[in-house]
Amino acid sequence: MTLFPAAIGAGILLGVAAKLYIDQHQVTSSTDNLDKYFSKDYYEAREKFRGAVRLHPMNLELHTLNINVQEPDEREKEDLTIDIAILRRSQSKLLIHVSGTHGVEGFAGSAIQNALLNSSSLMHQNEASPTVVIVHALNPYGFQKLRRFNENNVDLNRNFLSPLEFEEVLSRDPNHSGYVNMVHLINPPESLESKFDFFYLKAIYYIAKHGFTTLKSSVVSGTYHHPKGLFFGGQELQQSHILLKEFLRTQFDIEKMDEVGILDVHTGLGPSGFDSIVINNGTNADIGRQCFSGKELEYANHLTTFEKSNKAMSGYDKVIGLVPVGLAKQVFSSPTTKSYSITQEFGTVPSVIVFKAMRAENAMYQYDRSNRSRHAKDLRDVFYLEDDTKWKSQVIDRGQMVFNQLWEHLSSPS
Repeated sequence: MTLFPAAIGAGILLGVAAKLYIDQHQVTSSTDNLDKYFSKDYYEAREKFRGAVRLHPMNLELHTLNINVQEPDEREKEDLTIDIAILRRSQSKLLIHVSGTHGVEGFAGSAIQNALLNSSSLMHQNEASPTVVIVHALNPYGFQKLRRFNENNVDLNRNFLSPLEFEEVLSRDPNHSGYVNMVHLINPPESLESKFDFFYLKAIYYIAKHGFTTLKSSVVSGTYHHPKGLFFGGQELQQSHILLKEFLRTQFDIEKMDEVGILDVHTGLGPSGFDSIVINNGTNADIGRQCFSGKELEYANHLTTFEKSNKAMSGYDKVIGLVPVGLAKQVFSSPTTKSYSITQEFGTVPSVIVFKAMRAENAMYQYDRSNRSRHAKDLRDVFYLEDDTKWKSQVIDRGQMVFNQLWEHLSSPS
């Protein structure tokens, strides 16, 4: 086959390029005062969040939702919680900010939330301003274990579906998006600890055979039929979503909501430090775009949708079960409520490096947990550029900017 000589050369070049890229991004300065926002792990992030809420001069409420997880090899249940801060203002407008939907990606979202709590962002609110709900670590298991998925290997950003939607996805062809065609690349059937995986050669072969866009779409669209696979959307709604839904319903008069903005923070797609603002279709997408239009010219480069996406978001048009969309449809579903479902995605390293780390970590989690630690740290390092001060500064600056822009829109007269 003529593919293999080219694949070998391309695979070697891709591997060398990946190594050079990672090495380049390890040299940074630590002069900025960013440590008070970013954390070393989930428990430090949680303590910083709780402390900032308790000390906030606006007397914020702090609520804790316990996640019930007990690992087979551990005697006691894990101390894992979703922590929620509330600043009550308008009874008809709500701004929800979510971090840690994808667990290990929570370092950035948590830092943004800490920055907001330590800045003047929440100090200028009045009774016409939206009530602010800050959801810290929606997937605490993934955050604590350095996993992208939850305690059931479920991708929470593919899982926010109704019972009817679950019935539909489970009854359709498992190869609906081409996932089965790529399954041998996506999901190694064994531990990778003591063998050479030839990942880059395999990736080049599949790209040459199917095309990069098709491969990416097949992978990120996920599966609802392979419980051990990457991007498994689950077969029922997960406890994080159930708890959050019930919490919001008990805390607020849902039927009185005129406008709700939902902002979910992620990392891993796009150029390093650059954030894509994805206006998720299916809710009030056109109005949502108005939140970021006419304020600054650079927003034109950041704004995108999954259907008409920039390069970073290409291939995501078949993805369902997104957290902001699920909340809008299942909680704020009144026909009189305008809901804006928004994802903010910060780029880190090239997507092939991200995929390689995800694939390896998941194989070790499924088949060789005793040797997973190194692979878990590799996964953390593709989603959180801990030693890159420039990246961290961009996350804090843009994270607060987008939050404030959405807050400003919701504060204006309807």
